[in-house]
Amino acid sequence: MIDLIETVEGELWSAVDRRIFEHDGCVVDVGCLKWDWSGILMGRKRVIGVDPIEPTCPPNVELFKGLLGPNNCKIKMNSLTEDAAKSIDNSISSLDNDSGYLDMISWKSFCEMYSIDKISALKINIEGSEYPLLNSMDVSDYNKIDQIIISFHHWINPEWELLTEASLNLLRLNGFDIIRTYSRWGWYLALKK
Repeated sequence: MIDLIETVEGELWSAVDRRIFEHDGCVVDVGCLKWDWSGILMGRKRVIGVDPIEPTCPPNVELFKGLLGPNNCKIKMNSLTEDAAKSIDNSISSLDNDSGYLDMISWKSFCEMYSIDKISALKINIEGSEYPLLNSMDVSDYNKIDQIIISFHHWINPEWELLTEASLNLLRLNGFDIIRTYSRWGWYLALKK
């Protein structure tokens, strides 16, 4: 039986299954900017955030200031200007100001870096980069995850609709039931069967 709760009060997009509190894995918040989604979980679960421009890290929370993707590399962020970053609390420590490059690490490298072997919930909101991230993960990666809360960004670019369908099928093939939680912004909850 599915028992949904909202991590952000009154916001269905943030829904997770209540079993998150029974599962012994950590919470990974990819795209944790401003910590709105994972705030209710802090102090109740181990929370690890990922964001290249998040300026703060709450107590007892871990933060990777970079990107998750299919490879370990440096990546040019054309859409992220230094002025845009400064408008978000004057902080962008992972951006090499001389070159405009950010660190990107693969899912496996991220899990190794943070000693992650079980994940109660993985939230992903990374503006279209969810597609290559999901496709870079394998069966063993998906077997570690109990639920995935994800925003697919086909609403920004309608040409990505097929990528969303392919990604949802990938999640189904890896043992997840899919629940659409907020159509307008492309949010879904994938629960391990």
